[in-house]
Amino acid sequence: MSDTPEPDRAARVIAENVYVAFCQQATMPAHRLEEQTILTRLVEAIRPRIGSSPGAIVEAANAALSAWEQRDPDVRGPRVVSVNQIDGSVIVV
Repeated sequence: MSDTPEPDRAARVIAENVYVAFCQQATMPAHRLEEQTILTRLVEAIRPRIGSSPGAIVEAANAALSAWEQRDPDVRGPRVVSVNQIDGSVIVV
């Protein structure tokens, strides 16, 4: 049994799925060192919205992605359009 609270686990799963989906379609340099930083920022943005509407989670994830792109002009990618809070799946376009 995990000691991680369910909202934290759910936020982490969604953040990881957002990151993977974004990176599959994004134009970006390979900065593997940033992966944990970006994941942390996604989790921090998503976690307060777990349990609210999927739209609020989509908005939070997209805000974190936009902040990443603003900080690094070489990064450009899709946006989240749908989140399933039950299984953590995401759709990006």
